[in-house]
Amino acid sequence: MTKSMDSKMEKVNPFSLVRASDYTDDQINRLWVDIGQDSVEAIIEPWSRISKFILGGKGTGKTHLLRYYSYPAARLRRQEDSGIDIIKDQKFLATFLRATGVDAARFEMNSSSNGKWQQLFGIYLELRLAEGVVDALCDIKCTSSNDSFDDAAFLAQIRQTVIDKSLNEISDLEEFNAWLIGQRRIIDDAINNAAFTGNLDIRVPFAIGSLCLPINDAIASWNRDLAEIPLIYLIDEIENFSASQQQVVNTLIRYGESKATFRVTGRLYSRKTQATLASGEKNREGSEFKTVHLDEILRGHTGYADFAKKFIMKRLHSSKVLSSDNKTAEDEKDPSSFFEQIDSKDFFSLAFEQLKIQPDNSNLIGNFHNELSYIYPENSYTISLTLTEGLPPLLQRLNMLLFCKKHKKDLNADLELSKDIKNDSENFIEDNSCTKPYYRTAYGHYKYDLFAQICRESSKSLGVPYAGFDTFLHMSSGNPRSLLIILGHVYSIATFKGLSFAEGTETPISIQTSAAREASRFMYEADSNFGEKSDIAREAVSRLATLLRTARYALNIPEVSPLALSFSDSELTAKAREVLSSALNYSFIFEIGKGRPDRNSLKHHRKIQLNPLLSAKWQLPTSRRGDISLNGATLNSIFDPSSAHDFDSNLKALNNRWNQPFKKHPKQTIQRELF
Repeated sequence: MTKSMDSKMEKVNPFSLVRASDYTDDQINRLWVDIGQDSVEAIIEPWSRISKFILGGKGTGKTHLLRYYSYPAARLRRQEDSGIDIIKDQKFLATFLRATGVDAARFEMNSSSNGKWQQLFGIYLELRLAEGVVDALCDIKCTSSNDSFDDAAFLAQIRQTVIDKSLNEISDLEEFNAWLIGQRRIIDDAINNAAFTGNLDIRVPFAIGSLCLPINDAIASWNRDLAEIPLIYLIDEIENFSASQQQVVNTLIRYGESKATFRVTGRLYSRKTQATLASGEKNREGSEFKTVHLDEILRGHTGYADFAKKFIMKRLHSSKVLSSDNKTAEDEKDPSSFFEQIDSKDFFSLAFEQLKIQPDNSNLIGNFHNELSYIYPENSYTISLTLTEGLPPLLQRLNMLLFCKKHKKDLNADLELSKDIKNDSENFIEDNSCTKPYYRTAYGHYKYDLFAQICRESSKSLGVPYAGFDTFLHMSSGNPRSLLIILGHVYSIATFKGLSFAEGTETPISIQTSAAREASRFMYEADSNFGEKSDIAREAVSRLATLLRTARYALNIPEVSPLALSFSDSELTAKAREVLSSALNYSFIFEIGKGRPDRNSLKHHRKIQLNPLLSAKWQLPTSRRGDISLNGATLNSIFDPSSAHDFDSNLKALNNRWNQPFKKHPKQTIQRELF
């Protein structure tokens, strides 16, 4: 291959964002990477007879998951096998439908006769679902020449529930498939005409639930080997259906037991109702359906790092960025080798050389000295000098931080404390295994925050660096799309600067940092525009991130890697809860497990964290350790727009508390100190 051809291939960004809905079935298969077979099957449960809602944020792989389990994709994976052997081996038959493919908005044009349009939507939806099933059955029949299929028995079963005279003229499966398409086109024409005439002139061929559910019995009559095979309808992006249209889906789910089951995917906020057409009766969680949340599964998945490596290498090989000539097994290659790492050895002294930074703690030491002079005006210089003299810059900061957290408000005790901390730091330099455990622990916890402080103050051009594959894994939080966003920007910037993944060149830290910031901006500004609700949530998240940034760059950092908050839900206003819910739905923030009990009252506190993909925008950490506990007034000033005018004064109070640790401040609920 010539260099010019290599160059052209390099211009194809293997991490460019392409929706799984736009993939061919071949791409669905080629780009598929298991997160672990048990994990995938636990999510979709293809053999379960209970329907399931699979909810997740943008990019969690919902569409890819459904399409991979659909018959056309399975057929393509086993082109040499007969269709019936494929179904008998996998033990289910699944057909896929995107909600957007129904063009559901057409059925909402006349609210005064909503019942009529709702019924028509249900008929149209069933026709589309049945088409997918019959397409699969036609392929099974065509590719399974050694098996027998009774089309007459199939049609006889259909005629029991679909009472339409035109069905009497049909004699085989292929003609039935054409009938389904014809009925759908009749509805399309009627809707198009109604848009101009205002009248819906149409006769529906069956009642809701009379086609896509009984078709399972018809399949059993068609071929006895398929009698016990579950029929699954895979419906993607349910948020594109209105509440009345979701009632139709809920009704099919309710009455589908033993006939067909549904796997329905959507965004976190996609479900608008659980009501059915049965006098508004609601489906119940655990009875008619189950729900899984992909975000929680992916964030907690222990094999995500291995999945991500395979996912990336498959992209690189599939797009020909890495040619098959020089490739080893995809699962043996480690993409970490493409990224320059930040070297933390010798208290980050090597990292400072990498970044061409000259650490300067003079401002911080001066601030520490000034603050300490409020309680020890004659000894503040002595304590400051004791804690910092002759030490590496990172340990200077750590010693001042430890003094802030451990000081006794007694001169003699604090003079002794400063000497002890200095002695422990020197022992840590000499042999960190011999120093006191508290010092080792503190260094392990705070080193990245202190490193970030130094970088932010010492390098205005670079700021806080974001580099290394592990950092990007943390930023993606288990979301494959987020990882693509980051790596897409890395690849784009690197290629523009003449660097090549194919040549095995490490991408410099500066390029990675720029890419991380671009990815954060993209997610915050361009990838989350859903109207007024998302705009209000975005403003709230900006206030939240500003508070977290203030905490991270404080003299007395209130919590390790400040990325999370805990609070009492009962203290939030109704509007604050609504905005918080929107921020969660749009994946600006995540809910962390079941929260935690308050240490004093033992009341349950909710716990949330900023999406780490946004971290680079505010120079925040990419992984969390603890959480900052805030009172209701501060939380409401973040999430309630009507209280936003109080945010600056609340933030100022916290800033004073965190940067003036030796003064008395008004009481405020703050997370307990680590030391």
